[in-house]
Amino acid sequence: MKTIGYARTTITDNDLDAQIKILSDFGCDKVYQESFDVTTDKHIISELEIVLNSLEAGDTLVICRLNRLGRSTRQLTELTQKFKEVGIHLVSLYEEIDTRHPMGEIYFKLMNGLATMECDLIKERTLVGLNNARKKGKIGGRPKIDKRTVIKIRHLYHEQKETIQFISSKCNVSVGTCYKYINLPEADVANFS
Repeated sequence: MKTIGYARTTITDNDLDAQIKILSDFGCDKVYQESFDVTTDKHIISELEIVLNSLEAGDTLVICRLNRLGRSTRQLTELTQKFKEVGIHLVSLYEEIDTRHPMGEIYFKLMNGLATMECDLIKERTLVGLNNARKKGKIGGRPKIDKRTVIKIRHLYHEQKETIQFISSKCNVSVGTCYKYINLPEADVANFS
């Protein structure tokens, strides 16, 4: 069972040395460190990913503060759920969270509750937004195109005098929509409502 430390700077606190000392004094076997301005290149593995991949059931991850581990509440809740599932302990020194002890288990339950609450709030905000839009007469989805516009698109295209970009702009539709109606069989155009 390993005790691994993870230190990361933030935009407001750029002092890794203090974190590394605190984690070393706590008794971490190894301390990984990372800067807040890590490249966004998807091909480069961050130190946090290396730490997470090295942890096994029974290991303990030690951080100075929760904001060093997660860059968002969502990421933090996902990580703590993963730790709970795998059996990894989490110690956050500033917040005095230690999941190796019974009181620390409450943290996992709290984070699970926060994750559920956040999903419910996102769903609720989305439904409220859709309902408000409907009250204002906005239905959502793609705008309907009338038969006259379809015929105009097809006519302009088949005359071969205008570019598809011009037709798209003139009819106020996307290029993809133009091609959709250009390739529509004549029978479907006749039945178009």
